[in-house]
Amino acid sequence: MRRLLSGPAILACSALLACGALLACGGGDGGGGPIAPPPGPVAAFQCSDSPPAVDHVALRCGAQVAPDVWRIDVVIGVPTSVTDINGFDFDVVFDPRLLAFVPGSEQAGNLLGQDGGTVWLLAATATEPDDPGRLVVGIHLSETGGVSGTPGYEQIMSFQIKALTATPFGPVVPGFDNKGASDPSGQTIPGIIFSDQLLLSVQ
Repeated sequence: MRRLLSGPAILACSALLACGALLACGGGDGGGGPIAPPPGPVAAFQCSDSPPAVDHVALRCGAQVAPDVWRIDVVIGVPTSVTDINGFDFDVVFDPRLLAFVPGSEQAGNLLGQDGGTVWLLAATATEPDDPGRLVVGIHLSETGGVSGTPGYEQIMSFQIKALTATPFGPVVPGFDNKGASDPSGQTIPGIIFSDQLLLSVQ
């Protein structure tokens, strides 16, 4: 004669079966769904440079003012061998598919105005449709006279440049064109050289 399971035994068996089914399905506090991988690194707008040699004009990384914007300083290597610098004219050329000048961001540095003279600064992008990646700069003392670059007085001017894409690129080298420094008579100073040594990238 078969023995019938009593009530407590039936409940125990049911509980064991339920636990087994739950574990088999991946239930419970342990979870069982797919684990998302950690996010990858975020591309960043980066700037790198090197100090200019004496009498060399170069672009340098100033400060990152926004995730996609750098302030770029135009400086001269000091102490300069020239003592009668009255102004500078130059273009900064860059790839317009990747970079753009931030309008209104130009500022005169402390080189030309160190003796209290008035400094005139003009900076604007070229208007020719076939030459969009060009910043045209002119900066001069308004009166006759000149200065020399010394430690602490080497910044010619600054401007901001913006990355137009978050897609990695570069490094690219913004360069100088149509460049020169002039003395109070408007003559070009041959001893001042412009060097391309700044790198921009999104990495």
